Amino acid sequence: MGQREWMPWRWYLATMTLAVLGYFRTPDTWVQTIYYDSIALSGVIAMWIGLRRAGVAAVRLWRFFAACQLLTVFGDFSYAWYERYLHVSLYPAPADAMYLVAGVLEILVLARVVLHRLPDRDPAGVIEAAILAAAFALIAWVYLMKPVTEAAELGVAGKLVTFSYPVVDLLLLALLARMVVGGGARNIAFRLLGVGMASYLAADYAWAFTDHFQFDAGTFTSHLMDAGYLLAFVMYGAAGLHPDIRELAKPALIGGRSFSAWRFGLLTGATMISPLLLAWQAWRNHDHVVDAQAIAIGCVAMFLLVVARMAILVRQVERQSQILESQTEELTELVQRDALTGLANRRAWELALPLALDHARSDGTPLALAILDLDHFKRYNDRHGHQAGDRLLKEAATAWTGAMRGGDLLARYGGEEFGLLIPASDSEQAAALLDRLRPLTPFGQTFSAGIAVWDGQESSMALFARADAALYAAKHQGRNRVAFAAA
Repeated sequence: MGQREWMPWRWYLATMTLAVLGYFRTPDTWVQTIYYDSIALSGVIAMWIGLRRAGVAAVRLWRFFAACQLLTVFGDFSYAWYERYLHVSLYPAPADAMYLVAGVLEILVLARVVLHRLPDRDPAGVIEAAILAAAFALIAWVYLMKPVTEAAELGVAGKLVTFSYPVVDLLLLALLARMVVGGGARNIAFRLLGVGMASYLAADYAWAFTDHFQFDAGTFTSHLMDAGYLLAFVMYGAAGLHPDIRELAKPALIGGRSFSAWRFGLLTGATMISPLLLAWQAWRNHDHVVDAQAIAIGCVAMFLLVVARMAILVRQVERQSQILESQTEELTELVQRDALTGLANRRAWELALPLALDHARSDGTPLALAILDLDHFKRYNDRHGHQAGDRLLKEAATAWTGAMRGGDLLARYGGEEFGLLIPASDSEQAAALLDRLRPLTPFGQTFSAGIAVWDGQESSMALFARADAALYAAKHQGRNRVAFAAA
């Protein structure tokens, strides 16, 4: 992507950030209202312009999102109109209806975005989002929602509107958490939108808690909270101008994201809110917990959610362990299997030989070891080519294996040389087996072999050395025969 295509969102973000800083210098008059709404409206316009260049899926979803922000701007202007021009203070006011409708529509849009981005089942992501939402739900109930139910001065409409604000914020927070912990594109547009939503929710909660605790916010504090809303509008506009906006509605692969440290810390902090709230109320009210029932429900809900998340994590570990075990077995099989003939290779032979000696020692049965070597294999290779030589090795291995007993082990030791372990057999039985194998050698070829029977004491290396010496004796005697090792 060229530098020129990246420039609009950068210029907009830098310019509007300076404009937000300038908001702190505005007087509490119509100048402040127009300044505020101009910045907010610029975010809507910027997002709308940027979406004209994006894909169809992104346009359909994010245009509705921009429309929600436009409705919020209308609510801001309506509020200022009643306060500054009509000098009327209404609650609920028309602005509240616009705010709530915009919030509900934004919830629907973000829910569609989540469904587009995360079409597959992801119970782990849902539970993690629920943990975060449940933690804030407890705080919202204790400090924002429960007081509304007990407020006698509010009518039915006032209670409904006041109660709806934290509910809408909680749903938006849950959707934001679902997007953050889920999969999908983590590009610049996603980060801009995430920061924007977080800034908007932070400002909303700041105003709500200021009102609940009857904190007299000064000019700077109120401007700071307003700046949170303005920063959200600016971030939305910059995200709309960024070309990556078209990627945000594309389906994501579940399971591609690891359980990172920040995610662990975020969930840990969320689970600590209930006990910390309990300790806070007990400390402030001399061991009397005002909202004990709500806190108890929150603790139980949090505990069950954490247990459910742990259960999913355990199942994931078990599945990964099974996959790893299967892959280990396959890898072991590949490491100990000769690629050309399919027989055990030298590594497997060197592991099997000491074990065979141990079994023979414990069972008190004889053990014969034979080394086979194809006669004149180099001459055959030179005459017919390496491919023919490989074919001879493969078909010889297949033919010999088919004539052996189940407990016998044939391995390709190296080149045209093979090792054969013959449990529970003496020299005569081993020779009889090799006599059956010799005529099966394909393409009219022959082999020489040396046989050694374990004496019950010698090491695997000594046993192999005696069989190897017998093989050389068979070659010196004219090949195509079996020789026995000396005791």
